[in-house]
Amino acid sequence: MVKIARYIQAGRFESGGIFGVGSNQVLIPQKKRFESLVKIASFLKRETDSDNLYEYIKNNVSGVSEDDINFSLSLFREKNSLMSSSYFNSDDRYSRNVFYYHYLGANSKEVQEKISKSKVTIIGCGGIGNHISYLLATSGVGTISIVDSDIIEISNLTRQVLFSEKDVNFLKIDILERELLKRNSELNVKKVNLEIKHKDDLSKIEKSDLFIVSADTPFELINWVNDYCFEKKQPYLNVGYINDLSVIGHFVIPGETACFSCSKVVPDYACDDELQDNLATINSDFKAATFPSVNGVAASYAFGDVMKFLGGYGEILSKNRRIGIHSRKIKIETQEIPKNERCNICGLQPK
Repeated sequence: MVKIARYIQAGRFESGGIFGVGSNQVLIPQKKRFESLVKIASFLKRETDSDNLYEYIKNNVSGVSEDDINFSLSLFREKNSLMSSSYFNSDDRYSRNVFYYHYLGANSKEVQEKISKSKVTIIGCGGIGNHISYLLATSGVGTISIVDSDIIEISNLTRQVLFSEKDVNFLKIDILERELLKRNSELNVKKVNLEIKHKDDLSKIEKSDLFIVSADTPFELINWVNDYCFEKKQPYLNVGYINDLSVIGHFVIPGETACFSCSKVVPDYACDDELQDNLATINSDFKAATFPSVNGVAASYAFGDVMKFLGGYGEILSKNRRIGIHSRKIKIETQEIPKNERCNICGLQPK
C-alpha cells in the first residue's frame, strides 16, 4: 500500500504549476496537465494498492485521460513521490531521516538498518570532530570510536560546540563521550586516548567501516593515514579547513578510488639548502585561522557523504574529488583526483 509522500507539495505557477519541492521539483507548464496531475495526486493521498494503481485511478478519478494517468504515475516513480505509510512513524526517532533517504530514492528501512550497524572512527576531536560526531550519533550510527589525546582549552570553545567552560582541562574524549551519550543513550562510544606520533601508532586503532580524519597535526598525519589505510584496506575521509576554506575529501576507498598520494604535486625545480631553511622557518609555527562556521560547513557537508557510504545510497560527492567551500564569497570549487596508476602507494594495488 502506497500514498503520496508527505514531503510533496504542489502549487500554481505561471500558466501551469509546480509539483514537488527541492531538487525533485518539476514545472508543469500546461494548465490541463497540471490540473490532472494534482487531481490524481490528491486522490493518492489515501493508501492505495501499489500493484493496481493504474486501474484504481482509472476507475475512481474522473476527468483524467489515460495519458494523464501514465504521465502522473511515471512522474511519481521518477521523483520518489510515492511512499508506503509503514515507512513513516512520527514517533520513530529517525522518522525525518527516513523521509530524506526515501526522497533520494533509497530503501529507507534498509538504509537505517545499515547505519545502525555501522562503525565509524573519528581521528581528532576538535571543531570538526565535535560537529560530525554529534551528527553521526543523533542519526543512529551504532558505534563511534573517538581518537585524541588533547585536553580542552578555553580557546577551543568557539568551535568545539559540545564542550563548555566547566570542561576546560579535561580530556576531549571523556567529555565528548559524555555529550554524545546524552544525545543518544543507545550509542556505543569507544575512547582511544592516543597521540599519533608515527604511522605505527595507527595500528592501535580498531578497524571500522570508515575513518574520518579531522586532526591536523602532526604535519605528516594524512600521509601516515593514507599509507596505513591502503595496507589495511580501510576506507577514510579527510575533512578540514584551509583558513577560510572548508575542505572535504577526497573520499578514499582502497582498491576503488585514488589515494591521497595520487594527487601529490612535485615542484619543477630542485630546492637548495637556503630555500629549504627559509621555507621551514615560515612554516614552523603555522596555526590555521579557523572560524566556527568554517568548521561547521566542512563537517556538515562531509556528513552527507559519510551517510551515503554507510547507508549505501546516493552519489558520494567527494569520491575522487576534493571540495572547497569558500566563506568570503558564494563559491564552491572542486579538484578532480583521478587514480594515478604510477602512484607508489595505490598504483600497484590489485584492481
